[in-house]
Amino acid sequence: MILANMRHSNTRRALAGLGLTLAVWLGASSLQAREPGAPPKVEAQHVETKPLAGEPGKEIDIQIYTFPPQSAVPWHIHEDAVEIEYALQGSIMLEEEGKAPYAIAEGTTNILPPNVVHRGWNPSKTEPAKLYVVRIKPKGAPLATLVDKPARTAGAPAAGNYPEDAKPEN
Repeated sequence: MILANMRHSNTRRALAGLGLTLAVWLGASSLQAREPGAPPKVEAQHVETKPLAGEPGKEIDIQIYTFPPQSAVPWHIHEDAVEIEYALQGSIMLEEEGKAPYAIAEGTTNILPPNVVHRGWNPSKTEPAKLYVVRIKPKGAPLATLVDKPARTAGAPAAGNYPEDAKPEN
């Protein structure tokens, strides 16, 4: 009986040690997924692109952007494109060049005219935010063009790269 208890105890210790090793390894792997000090990455999910009826040379492009807590996109413009934004979750701060930042709160919309220098970020320290974006743009034009940071800006989290448009596989 004592020998059986000792074997059982050794097995439990071995399993606990294996579990701890696995947990440390998984934790280290997830930490390596992003460079130390790198800002959280905004993700883009492509929804649909279609020609704009009655407007040859223009298309409608739709994405859903997920902003992790304290994430931001860099300063950019949408060349010759109108952007219509709807906050699905949380709140996004938007700053246009020369203007004070303003919130696009969950359930509200914003329309951004063509060629406006701007950036967006999630001010929350704990909750992600999602933005549904419809752009009416020249056919085949890039979704965004990065621009230099304006001279006067508000304090926002550090921006990562502009999110890649992840198109679903067919």
